[in-house]
Amino acid sequence: SEIIEESDVLVDVGSNYGDYTEFFKTKLGGTGYIYSIELHPETYQHIESKFKNDQNIKTFNYAICDVDGEVEYFKGKDAWTNNIIGHDMSFTKNQSLGKIQGITLDTLLKDEKKIKLIKIDVEGAEKLVLKGMKTIINNVDNILIECHLDEDWVEIKGYLIVDLNLRCTNINSGEEVTNNSNRAYQCLCKKK
Repeated sequence: SEIIEESDVLVDVGSNYGDYTEFFKTKLGGTGYIYSIELHPETYQHIESKFKNDQNIKTFNYAICDVDGEVEYFKGKDAWTNNIIGHDMSFTKNQSLGKIQGITLDTLLKDEKKIKLIKIDVEGAEKLVLKGMKTIINNVDNILIECHLDEDWVEIKGYLIVDLNLRCTNINSGEEVTNNSNRAYQCLCKKK
């Protein structure tokens, strides 16, 4: 079933080179509003110039996390794997790239009354993003989340399906996520 309709508000957390933002743009056809947020300053410059003529796309160079304030960010093996957790998915330590402005989704989206979809792809920092959206979650219909670490899965899954009472589907298998489910790389969660 189609989730995205014209005039929706959509949020792309970890937009990288803007593939999802581009997809959202196509779906909205110039209506609605897209927040496109990228951590790495160089990658951010790419999306900023790519979408500079789109009135309904706002780009941000922030680390979406659980605090409002400076956070350290780290170099991944490529543009897709930079993050704020300090290691890669095998727990190999990553090189620090310095500090960047961190912000919670609660702060960034505080004026949005209804958000159709938040897509989260943040290379292991999923828990931090979720912790920073405690208030705004009430205004969100759907979350598309990539879960990168087995170590975080129990907590993330519990938060999504128990605390928030969302119905989550493993995108790869099509199965509903339950307390017993193994880690789903991509989950689509919606209000019941």
